[in-house]
Amino acid sequence: MKTKKGFTLVELMVVISIIGLLMGLLLPALSSAMATARAKKDSANIRGMNQGMASYAADFNGDWMIPGEVWRAAVQTASGPQYIWGQGRPNFFLNNTADLNSGMVALRYWNPELIVSPCEVNKDIGVKGEIDENGQIVAYDYAAYSPSDGRYWAQPSSSGGIRANLGNPGDRKSHVSYTNQCLMGDRLRNKWHSTSGSDSSAHCLRGTENGVTSDVEDGSGEWTRSPVHDFMGPAGAWMANIGWADGSITTETNYFPGNSRYEPRVGGYTNGIKKDNIFAAEFTGSTDDDGNPNNLLAGDNFLVYCYLAGDEGYPNCLQSWDELKD
Repeated sequence: MKTKKGFTLVELMVVISIIGLLMGLLLPALSSAMATARAKKDSANIRGMNQGMASYAADFNGDWMIPGEVWRAAVQTASGPQYIWGQGRPNFFLNNTADLNSGMVALRYWNPELIVSPCEVNKDIGVKGEIDENGQIVAYDYAAYSPSDGRYWAQPSSSGGIRANLGNPGDRKSHVSYTNQCLMGDRLRNKWHSTSGSDSSAHCLRGTENGVTSDVEDGSGEWTRSPVHDFMGPAGAWMANIGWADGSITTETNYFPGNSRYEPRVGGYTNGIKKDNIFAAEFTGSTDDDGNPNNLLAGDNFLVYCYLAGDEGYPNCLQSWDELKD
């Protein structure tokens, strides 16, 4: 009677070597395919945001959501103070990333899943109602919407609101992956509107602090240590999808997209068309109420992750950035 012969040690080692070789060949391809799928889903998210903005504009005379012009001060009437949509003193301090996203979610033009990218790498950013926030899961508070009481969405300071502030990593979570055009000055007037064109950026994943493009610029290692280079593409190389005001989407590998150009004004005169860093307020534009030129009021593309804004009388845009890697 013949006995079955098992694998010899040499044969097992050959098989294991072949499996290891196949895994070495297949894993990079699988990783690349997964990264491509995430990038496509990110593009779909931005397309959904563009469509939500278009729907909002169709419902509100062509205007895009401007938080400070929605959530206004009460109007004094014969029967006392009343909150009336579109009337009252605007509150431009609300023209920040968190209130913009919260307003769009409250009115159901966006949803919490749409504003968190599948390419997200920051553990402190997650979908509202899904991410653990100090030991609890807190859903978005849609019930906060009550215009007659002067409440239009759940604000970032409330547990049910959308937050976009990375200033206290590990303390409180944020719920937005994407930057938006700075809602101030010429950018607000000319770029944040349904009639703006393919040279006006609307949404994009985050960049480095102040849009620096090398460690030499500030000496902090902001470029090489920033996690924003892990969103898409090869390690250490920033790549992201940009949603433009005309509804188009492009995939870019640097902060100077080909269709982002600006002609800065110096002393009332133009100074030639320049390349535009979409994450930096680099060109002087309009003047503030005191007559001083201010980059925050200019008209070049400036995408921000902003937690407090201002207006022409008080130009301000307080931003937060991703914590640098060790």
